Order: sequence, then structure tokens, then C-alpha cells
Amino acid sequence: MPVRTITIYEVNNSYVSSGSTSPILNVVTLTINDDDGVLDANSGADGGTDQTFTTSLGTATGYTFRYNDTSLVGGTSQTIKTFQLVIGGSTRSFIMNDAGDSIPGATTGSAVNLQSYANYTPINYTALPCFVTGTRIHTVSGWRAVEKLRVGDKIPTHDSGVQTVRWVGSATLSYRDLLKAPHMAPIVIPKGALGPDAPNRDLRLSPQHKVLLSGWSVELTAGLEEAFVPAKYLVGKNGIRIDQTCAEVTYHHILFDRHEVIVSEGLQTESFLPGDTIRNAMDKETLREILLLFPELSDPESNRQTQNARPVLKPYEIAALTMVAA
Repeated sequence: MPVRTITIYEVNNSYVSSGSTSPILNVVTLTINDDDGVLDANSGADGGTDQTFTTSLGTATGYTFRYNDTSLVGGTSQTIKTFQLVIGGSTRSFIMNDAGDSIPGATTGSAVNLQSYANYTPINYTALPCFVTGTRIHTVSGWRAVEKLRVGDKIPTHDSGVQTVRWVGSATLSYRDLLKAPHMAPIVIPKGALGPDAPNRDLRLSPQHKVLLSGWSVELTAGLEEAFVPAKYLVGKNGIRIDQTCAEVTYHHILFDRHEVIVSEGLQTESFLPGDTIRNAMDKETLREILLLFPELSDPESNRQTQNARPVLKPYEIAALTMVAA
């Protein structure tokens, strides 16, 4: 069962009922247990086993997600979800980032001022670029399975020499999750599909995980020596396919000080790029830990961890490639 831990912010109940300004009363940790990939508005809307909510204030015995709001939070415009939890027999009101992570710059006492609102729309948890359990990553001490990597490990990168792992994370999708979201099934890149020993074993990646391509076809098509391509756009080329037999998958994320090109199973692939998630509101696991490590990510003007290490080819450019090689 997937587990999500995010930061939420308690506000006055009057904010929900009338849209009046409220201070943030508490900064709260919320853990959600859910058997599918969607945060639904209420138990009646949840098609699977009901979601459960545990907070640092206590366990919720009821929940209702009410609005998509645009509000000023601490004077900065934010798109947020407004909802209520029943904790200890009392209904308490909260807001959260509309994509599920913490609200940049929000602290106890920050003013929340409603600007506009609409009915709540569900949040999809998934679609992060990541490695599958068992994938071997090239480290300074040799090949290591991605799930065994830890903060502080040293990994050679294509551009920046040896770099230190700053954060690791993971998310498991069950068979039920994959039935509901088949687009999240792993992509299989067979051994040698993109060149000799590229990869050196079958490599399984999440659909959004980007692979580094090069060669005359990339240069002819896009005018680039090297470019990233999300794995899902390589399906059908050189035997690359969707893993239709997958019953459960755990995806893993590796974060450095900046976006890097690393070697996984002999193939050059990307590290985790949180900027994609924050800037474009991609579905995601909470980035609360990352924001603690990189507080500048809360600054919309910051370019750190928002820039791809290489240009990313557009789907029509990928379709035009006459040969695909790493």
C-alpha cells in the first residue's frame, strides 16, 4: 500500500466557510495510506479501500477535501487544496500545496487570504522519474543496487566528476495501482538496445526517466550532440517495451546538488530533478525533505535544480530519429 508523507497547514474553520483571512495555526505532518494512486475528495469518491490519514496532531477519523484555492500565503500567490479532518472528535481545517508537497515559505503565523476558488479535483500521486529496484548504479566503489544507495555515497557523474548523494527516496506501486494507472508500468530497455553494453543488462525505468542519447541521428534531427529522451518515448524502438507483466514495482530517486548524468546498468541516465516537479506541478511524492536540503527551491526565481543537464527532445523530434543510440 503506497504511503505518502506531506506537510499541511492548519487554518481557522472560518477560512473554509467564508473564505476570510486566517493565520496558519500549526505546521503539521500528514501521512496518507492509500491503496490507489489518487487522493480523492471523500470516502464515497474513493473506489478502493478508504484512505487513512495520520497527523502529528492525531489520527483522523474523517476527511473532506473541499476546494482548489488560489490564495495569498504570506503575501505570495499559491495554488492550494483546502480540506478538513476530524481529529479527536473535532473538525479542523487545513491547506496544502495543490500538488502535494509543502507550501514554499509558509510558516506558523503566515496569513492566508483567499483570492479565488473552485471545486476540489483529485491529486494523482505518481509520474516521477526514477529507477526500479535492483537497478545497478555505477559508484566509486563499483556497481551497487539503487535501493542500497545512501545519503553520502559517492557517484561518478558525466559532467561534475564524483558527486555526493544528497537525498534518496522511493515509492511502491502495487498491482492495483498499475491496473488503475497502466501508464506507470516500467519501461524495459533490453541489453545492448542503444549500443554495445548500453545497457549491459536489461534496464527498467519509470516512463518519465530520461536517457542520454547522442550520435549523428540526434545531431541531424535536433542539431545537438547529446540530448535527453524520456524512456516512454523510446517504446517500439530497438526492442524497447512496456513491462506488461509487472505485478508491483518500487521506483527510487537519487538527488545531487544539481541535475547530473550518471551510469545505470552501463547506460547514461539522469538523476532526480525536483525542479520538474515543483515548477510544472508533476505528480509526486512529498519534497519536504528536499526543500529542507535546498531551501532556495522555494524561490520561483531560482534556477537551481530546475535546469536539465541536457536539452530534452520533443516527441516529434524523437519520432523523427532514424537511429537511436546512447
